[in-house]
Formats: sequence, structure tokens, C-alpha cells
Amino acid sequence: MGTIAIGLVLAGSTLPASSAPDPVLDRMTLKEKVGQLVMFSVRGTRLTSAERDVIQSARLSNVILFGKNYKDRTQLENLTSQIQRAARAGGSDPIGALIAVDQEGGVVKRFEDMAPWYSAPQMGDRPKSLAYDQGRATGRGLGNAGVNVDLAPVADLDLPPERVMASRSFGSEPVPVGRRVKAFARGLQSKRTAAAAKHFPGLGGATQNSDYGRAYVYRSRWRLRHVDAVPFRIAIEGGLKMVMLSHAIYPKDGGGRPASINRFIATERLRSGFGFTGVSISDALEAVAWWFDNDVARACRATVWAGVDIALITGDVYSARSCAHAIRAGVETGAISERHIDRSVQRVLELKRWLGVYEPEV
Repeated sequence: MGTIAIGLVLAGSTLPASSAPDPVLDRMTLKEKVGQLVMFSVRGTRLTSAERDVIQSARLSNVILFGKNYKDRTQLENLTSQIQRAARAGGSDPIGALIAVDQEGGVVKRFEDMAPWYSAPQMGDRPKSLAYDQGRATGRGLGNAGVNVDLAPVADLDLPPERVMASRSFGSEPVPVGRRVKAFARGLQSKRTAAAAKHFPGLGGATQNSDYGRAYVYRSRWRLRHVDAVPFRIAIEGGLKMVMLSHAIYPKDGGGRPASINRFIATERLRSGFGFTGVSISDALEAVAWWFDNDVARACRATVWAGVDIALITGDVYSARSCAHAIRAGVETGAISERHIDRSVQRVLELKRWLGVYEPEV
């Protein structure tokens, strides 16, 4: 697609009006609020009593699952039910959990016997209707097992210099990729499974995958905004519920700080620039902890400070408790305003209402 057409795709985004404050916010403690803003992993195929106790005492709320957590669908249904019960029992109001997984298809697929049955490159070579059908099938399978967030689809383009997302991207052309990102997300969300497009503002042109170390995207400001950003723009305008922030550094449009802990990217670019009012989530913060001498808890505090709603870690409930403590300390010292926390919690609660795991008791 030509430059003029891409410009038209980028134009005209407006910032939707904010929803009315959730009545539950007024009676939530700071611990309960911050517990809504952390996502962590559990160790096995069932929730242990120790994990349940920490979830309840620390008011933790959201879990990411991996292959280690999956044996079969019956077991997964039992595990997700255990997580929901623990999350609802932890606070003054019965607020359920976001339970997420990376179920992209292809090389990143935690539950091998569930859709999608095609990788993103395979879907990119076929009509966008296939992406919608695969998203719908994925949402059906995950939803039936109690998983309500898919950390997919990948909205990154397959770009030089290293083509780090070649095996996970729908392709290299921004508009066709955006249409498939939107289609897959709409398919997921038609089954009440939230889609999270990743890795904003685009990881395709990175020097390496940020999972493996410090990654830079040296693309120009113009290209980052008018090429790399297009799939995110299309998906957001299509009703996307979540966006995951990249850990890459964007020297020409964001300076020297990784996107996931960069207030300009997480707030100005994503919120003001795109009009995105859904939930933002960091990539797994262990991969950017090098910025803080490998202190993951400090990375948690920094991502929330930057404006990201959910701090994602792959660590266990004890790491999550430390993460939540660091965020609360940031509020208590004035580094993070409680109003800032309230806005993020509001967005998370709105998503949980849409997913059906929370209904406010006025």
C-alpha cells in the first residue's frame, strides 16, 4: 500500500470518552488496587495451598499459564476454576482473575492440542477470513477451559535487519498484516476472550529479540509511526481489548529507555496518539530487568509508573508479592500517584466486566 493510503489509515483516530468510575474503586484498599495490576505464573497443573494463601493475602489477581500448567482440558478447567476462586476470595469484592496464555499458533503455542492450527505466516498468506476463523476457534477452546486472555496476535511486521519476528508475523506489508491482526482479534473476542496485540510500538525491525538481551529499533520516526504502527492502529480501531508493550529501545522516537518502562511510548503514543482506552500490559519484565540490575520488582514499579496497566512477570506468587509491594511503595512515596493507579484499575475492571469474571456490587 502506498504512503497516501497508509496516511489515511493513521488519520482520524479520536480519543473515546472515559467510562464512569467503577463504584468499587472507592472501597478498595491500595493493596487490592495494586493486586489488579500484576500478572504472574503458577508452578504446576493445580494451584497449591501455598499459592492460594499468597494470592489471597497479597490480593493478587491475574495469572499467565504456560505449557507446564497443562496436561489436558479437564485439568485446565480445574486449574482455572481454582485460580478464580482464590482471586475472588482475596478482597472485599468478588473480583475474578485475568487468566492469560501465549496461544499465537506456530512456534509460540502453549496448548498444543488447541487452535490456532495455523501459524501467523501461514495465515498471512491466506485470506483474512482464515485469521478470523482461527481466532474464533482459539477463543472457543480457551474460553471453554476458563482462559480469558490470549496474549496474541503478533502485530509486528517481518522487517530487516534481523527479521526477528519472521516466524511469528503475518507478513511485511502493514495494511494486510493489520487486517489479519484485526480479524484474529475479532475472532477471539467474538468468544469473549480478550486479544492482546503485541509488541507495541513494533518489534519487527529490532536488532534482536528482546527476550535475549538489549534490543534496539533504529527505524526512523516516520517509519515507526506510518509503517510499523499501522497494524496496531487498525486493530485498535477494530475494538482491540489489550495491547502489550515491547521491551525494545526506540532511539528515534522514544529515546534511550525501553518502551515498556517509557512514559512517552506507553502514555503519549499509545493513549493520546492512538486513542487506546483498553488495557495495556508489559511483556515479561524479567527480560528488561537488566535496566534495574536484574531487580524485577523495580521493573514492575517502573512499568506502572510509565503508564502500563499490568506488570507481567513469569515468576511465582512470591515474586508477584514483591512486585506488588514495589508498586505500592511507589505510591506511598509519591513516585506514582494513586489517581494514576485508579485509572489503570478502572480499565482492568472494565475488561473483567466484559469477560464476565466481575460484577460490581453497588
